[in-house]
Parts: sequence; C-alpha cells; structure tokens
Amino acid sequence: IRNINLSQNTTELKCVMAEMQRKQDAQQSKVWKYFTKADKTVSCNICKATLKYHQSTSAMHNHLKLHPLMVTANSSKNEERRQQSEQSRQTTIGEFSKRPITDHRKREITGLLVNFIVQDMRPLAAVSGNGFRDIIHFFELGYVIPSHTTLWKTITHQYDELRAQLASDIKDQSVSLTTDLWTSPTMEPYITVTAHYLTAAWEMKAKVLRTCVMPERHTAVNIAQRLTDTIREWGLMVFCVIHDNASSMNLAMTLCEDFIHDLGCTGHTLQLAIKAGLDLPEVAKAIDAARRVVSHFRHSAVATCALKKRQAQLNVKENRLQTDCPTRWNSTFTMLERLNEQRIPVQAVLEDETVTKPTARKALTMRASQWELIQQLLPVLRPLAKATTIMCGEMHVGLSFIYPVILNLVDGVLRVEESDVVATRNFKNAVRKQLTTRFKLDTEDDLAGSVPIMACILDPRFKDHHFLPENTRAEVKSHLIQLLRDGEADQPTATDNVENNNGEEIGKKKTRLESDYEELFGSHYASKKVKSANTCPEEVQEYLQMSRIPTMSNPLEWWARNEKQFPRLAKLARSHLAIPATSTPSERVFSLAGNTITRQRSSLHPAHVDALIFLNANQECRTRIINEEDFGESQ
Repeated sequence: IRNINLSQNTTELKCVMAEMQRKQDAQQSKVWKYFTKADKTVSCNICKATLKYHQSTSAMHNHLKLHPLMVTANSSKNEERRQQSEQSRQTTIGEFSKRPITDHRKREITGLLVNFIVQDMRPLAAVSGNGFRDIIHFFELGYVIPSHTTLWKTITHQYDELRAQLASDIKDQSVSLTTDLWTSPTMEPYITVTAHYLTAAWEMKAKVLRTCVMPERHTAVNIAQRLTDTIREWGLMVFCVIHDNASSMNLAMTLCEDFIHDLGCTGHTLQLAIKAGLDLPEVAKAIDAARRVVSHFRHSAVATCALKKRQAQLNVKENRLQTDCPTRWNSTFTMLERLNEQRIPVQAVLEDETVTKPTARKALTMRASQWELIQQLLPVLRPLAKATTIMCGEMHVGLSFIYPVILNLVDGVLRVEESDVVATRNFKNAVRKQLTTRFKLDTEDDLAGSVPIMACILDPRFKDHHFLPENTRAEVKSHLIQLLRDGEADQPTATDNVENNNGEEIGKKKTRLESDYEELFGSHYASKKVKSANTCPEEVQEYLQMSRIPTMSNPLEWWARNEKQFPRLAKLARSHLAIPATSTPSERVFSLAGNTITRQRSSLHPAHVDALIFLNANQECRTRIINEEDFGESQ
C-alpha cells in the first residue's frame, strides 16, 4: 500500500485492498465459520461459549468436537460439492484407458475391427501388427485383439446373415444379371455374377451375388453350368442376362435355359465398332505417332520438367499427358484430347535442342496432316465417349438409352461433312457401318421386338419413338400389346388383387364413407378415382397419349406415381427398366478384387474372397455390434 502513489485513483486503491482481503480470507482456517472473534476471546456460534484466544485455533478445534452433528452436516455439503465437481470434470485419456472394459465394449470394438477389414479391404495381418496393437492398447488397455480364426468366423457369419437377407429381398422379383470372367493378380480365374432389380418402391438395386473361382476351361458348357448353378442356388426369376460379346459367352447363353433374354454388353459393342475405325491405316499411324510423343514425356524426367516450364511461360494448363490402354478406346480419346490441348508447349520442348536430341526429335515430330486428323477426330470421339460413360451406369435406367443415342450418333455425329479429310471420312463410314450391323439397325423386324426397344417405349422419356420410322413405331406398339396379353394370362392385374384383398365388408364400408363425404362436402369435392383401362390396347393408347417427361427426369419416379393407372405396363416396366445396358457392374468387381487379392493375401481361400467382395459391395456403411453367435461355439 505504501508503494501506491497517492495521486492515483481511489478506485484502484479499493481494488488492491479487496484483493488483499480475499487472499487473507483464503488463508484463514475453516474453524472460523463456527466462532466470532473479540479482543482476546472467541465465542462459539453454536453454544455461545467463550474461549480464550492466543493466536491459535487448537482450542477451537477441540471445542467443535462437542458439536459433531453440526460440523458433519456442513462437511457432507462440502463433500457433495466436491463430488459434483469431480463428475463435471472431463475424463482424461489416461483415466479413460485405465477403466475396466465391459463385454459390450469388447463386442463393439470387435465389430469395428471387422468393419475396418471388410470396408477398407484390409488383410487380417493389419490388425495383428505391432503398431496397430499399440494404438488399440492406448485407448483400451484391457482389450485383446481376437485371433485370425475368430475374425474369419465373424466375417463368415456376417456373410451368411447378409446373404439370407438379400435372398429374401430378391425373392419373387424380376431380376436381371450381368456376368464376366477375370483373372486375379495371383493368376486365378474367377467368374462374377451381379443382380439388378427394382424394389416395390421403384428403387434401383444392384448387388454382387457371387465371385467364385473357375479353374476349369472357359468353354461355353462350363460357363453355362456356372451360371445355372448360381441362378438355382439363389432361386432367382431371371428375365435377362448381360454379357460380353465373346463367342464362348454367346454360345453359353443359348445353352442356359433358366432365363428368357440375353444381351451383349453395349459398351463392348461400342468398343468393337469404334476400334474398327481406329484401326484404319491413316488413323492408326496418327495415333501411334501421338502415343510415341506421350511415351517420351512419360519416361523422360528432363522432358517433363521442361514441359512444366513451357506451360508456365505460355500460360497453358499444367496438365500431364495421358497414356492409353489398348482395351479401352475412350482412353485413346483422352490421350489425343490432352495432347491436342498441350500441342504448343509439347512442340516447343521437342524443338529445344538442349532438351531433345536431334535423333529423338526427328522420330517424335508429328506431321501437320496428323495434327489436323486428330483435331477432326476429337469432335467425333467426344460424343461416343460420353455415350459409353452414360451407358455404363448401374444405378439409373440405361437400357432405354441405347437406340436413341446410337441412332442419333449414326444420323448426326457420324455424318460425313465436306470439310472432312479422307481419313476422317473413312473413320466415320467404318464406325457407322459397324454400329448399323452390330445393333441391327437395318433389320426393322428384329428391331421392333427387341428388349432395348421395349425398354425404350416403357420409358416415359422416349415412349414417342421419334427416332424410328412410322411403320416401325406401329410394329413396336403391336408387339407391346401382345406382350401385355401374354402376361395377362399368367398373373392377375394389380387392380384385381386390390379388389380381392379388400373383402366385401371393407368395400361396403368404403363406399358408404365416400357417399357420406360427398353428401357433406358436395359432389365438387368428391374423390376422383383413377380409372384403369379395361383392355390392353386401351391401356397402351392411354399411356402413349400422356405427355413425355423431360430427359433429365427419373422414369422410376414417374412409374411410382402412375403404377395404379397402368398396372399391366408397370409389370413390364419392372422387368425391362431394371436391365443394365452394359456388363460394367461385373467388371467393376475386377478393381475391387485387386484390393482383395494382394501379395499379403495371396493365399486367400476362394470362399473368403467371395465373402469379402460380397460384404464390401453389398453391406451398408454402418458399424455392427458383434454378438456371441458371430464367433461360433468357441471364442
């Protein structure tokens, strides 16, 4: 206080005095709560007794022992406050890890480990590594990681559960399949089968059914037997099978009698048609020259660094050149498009003598005619690449895209222009001829009754068939009516089912309620009943007279709203609109299998491969708590 300047504000002095009083009170004994101090005495607040005070609280402590109930009550309040403070305090990681682990917590962690293995496609060795164990022990000191046998039993149990659930979901559903053969990194041959169907709510579903090893020769008889075994094992009602265009696969489809229709993969058909144009001599030379340039930059670090500097100087996008894959023609389009984009910096690097040697420059320099050909091919290849990408989708209606897209390409993009060079004209003519032959555009009889055309007319986006001649449209309509008549004899319509399930008493009550409401609110507010057509031609005519929905709309949502109005057509739409346009769903398992069968998993049993791929492809991303049944009889 002496150090404080007297000229300072009085408020500051008061603050200092209050702080000193607070510190003095904090240092006082708790015994002063029960005593009042006089000059040299203290008086008890409980019994009013007077004690001598000699700067010590010992006598006061001894006196308080005469009043244990009062002191204990006050102490219990303090203890409650202390416990509340302890409960509100956040638990530290060290305290959390040292707490005892419950059985429920152990099962929960085991479920997370299985989820980690299945969803991320990790080998079992990942959870037995020292680093992973250290992490687990840091958070759960009392948890012991299960053995490989226990984890495999858990995965197998989850596979059996999910398989039973999927079998129940697709029972009595019209299912379409895709199938393909592939070889694992360990040189083991596999066959994959996927299923595609529509739920009762018109939602598209795509599931992997089976991925089994096929060590026998890939003949048509063996492929047909494998496919038949899968269909009968799952008890499927298969409507159509999508496959590649290999001769053995085509013959296998004719040998298998468990489905009605089969279609070649549209993506593979496009690949074969476009490859015929890319293999023309002039086109092939230009592509080979472009491939040499790209390969040079991909294998030369000096050229790559020089290209980056040129891109920065010329203000060009710093994109890397892309190589192509011979079995994927759209990768060739990507390579040509990227090379044409980087033409100026690429030519600048090739002409730089400090970067490119004269002998290499001579071999890599492309002629002006080749650059011109590439520039003319890109506008032709771009729509073809987009068509391939759209048709390869598996979670949207794609089969109805085929003929609107193909016919538009044939009549538009592939039409020869006067400005086209000879090589471009030959490319367009070759691809147009291949598409016309492979998609049977010149045989109207086969076209009218094909499954893709039926899917097209059952799709409310393309039902007007503006891309077909007038006589072909009439044939398509007649064929659709005949399909409805054939199906009508096999199964009653949805309207009949509703009437039969309601019963006579319920029908009377519903009629009486409707009449009462009409009497109360007037005939203007009476419910308008959706009246279904009596005959198949009437239903088709009413459906075709409705306005077409936009191309970007979802046809399944339209059918969900109008199913009751067109019950016969809805049944056909369920089977046709669920068919994928390509066998890409089976091919996507190849990349998934690449993450499954690795060097760390080179000795995986085929049944384990099937279980891992099945769970990864079909299981929802959710954490499942492991039960005792998941481990089998022995832990």
